Amino acid sequence: MIFLDYDGTLVPIIMNPEESYADAGLLSLISDLKERFDTYIVTGRSPEEISRFLPLDINMICYHGACSKINGQIVYNNGSDRFLGVFDRIYEDTRSWVSDFPGLRIYRKNLAVLYHLGLMGADMKPKLRSRIEEIARIFGVETYYGKMIIELRVPGVNKGSAIRSVRGERPAIIAGDDATDEAAFEANDDALTIKVGEGETHAKFHVADYIEMRKILKFIEMLGVQKKQ
Repeated sequence: MIFLDYDGTLVPIIMNPEESYADAGLLSLISDLKERFDTYIVTGRSPEEISRFLPLDINMICYHGACSKINGQIVYNNGSDRFLGVFDRIYEDTRSWVSDFPGLRIYRKNLAVLYHLGLMGADMKPKLRSRIEEIARIFGVETYYGKMIIELRVPGVNKGSAIRSVRGERPAIIAGDDATDEAAFEANDDALTIKVGEGETHAKFHVADYIEMRKILKFIEMLGVQKKQ
């Protein structure tokens, strides 16, 4: 089994997260890979976003483990659907913040609200962070700090437990670049784990960037071809 993060692992992280489309080379690579291995995209994004960026019939674990899309069916993990209304309220209570914080972009997801700080001035970020943390306390949701983002998400779920519930004890390759992927590495220490990019990690292996990760996946795909011959 193969579990792959999307942003930063298969595609570069860009300033506008709404433009993270897979190129032709990646579409071909993942299409070939999933024909030979049980392959999942594991992401903080929604199923709809990944289906738009990577238009392939592929299984997914989304919202950092809060829901899955398996064989085309959406499954909410650990009762996460009870937070749908909570995130509606959070978005309504905070969307006016774009007037207070120039450059801030706010995205309403199904099971999250994401605040993109990439275009904000550094001097305003601590104040915004304090506001978001207060909202998280009020509504009882989890705060995640990523690359240029702060996200409010469903508490008590993570990539690690979601992957483990899917794979059980089956052999697996798990790759990711961000803090949420560390939970996947820790909870699946019997898997072959790969950290993409710089930083300390619990992964067994490390590659420089998404370009190197694609090369490794191509090699794995070729091994799959040889095994079938």
